[in-house]
Amino acid sequence: MQPPKIKHRSLMFVIVLLLIALPSTATANTKGELLRRTMADISLLNSQMAQRKLEAAGIRDALSARLEEIKTEAWRELREKGIKIETEALRNPRLLYDLKLMAEIQAYIDRYTQKIGYYRVACDRLSYLYQQADDDLKIVSTLSGMKIDALISQAEKILDYYLPNAQTLVIQPDTLTIAPPKKIWKALKTDR
Repeated sequence: MQPPKIKHRSLMFVIVLLLIALPSTATANTKGELLRRTMADISLLNSQMAQRKLEAAGIRDALSARLEEIKTEAWRELREKGIKIETEALRNPRLLYDLKLMAEIQAYIDRYTQKIGYYRVACDRLSYLYQQADDDLKIVSTLSGMKIDALISQAEKILDYYLPNAQTLVIQPDTLTIAPPKKIWKALKTDR
């Protein structure tokens, strides 16, 4: 006895549908796995950047505290020596040293402030990218492969851009702009 033709056709239709759907399901699973790995990379890098931002803020705060100590020391020297004008201050070795040191510390504070801003922007961009990937992962079965590939490509570019600065916090001393003692003297005089 032969099965009815309708059932046979229904079975053939289901098999054809499975064969057609299987590659796209496999592609969706592969794309989904790529997105998951990319999201893990984004999350790790975001965590590293947040850590660098905290380190930079801690160093900047410590430098700011030290700068205030040196200012206090300079003011004490000014009072003790009765120094009131710039030329006298610049001839005093202790004050000249303090002014130069204050200028160098201020240059580092400025650079760490820049780094903190850089890390903040990086964390914001990475968080946005992670959220975008997470949203796309939720609907991966309905997305075209091109959109997922574009997102992964964008994520890789951003990861490559920020990765070198995620490992260590480095400030190159030769790239700092250090104010001359005269400028620091004027700033010190306007502080009090």
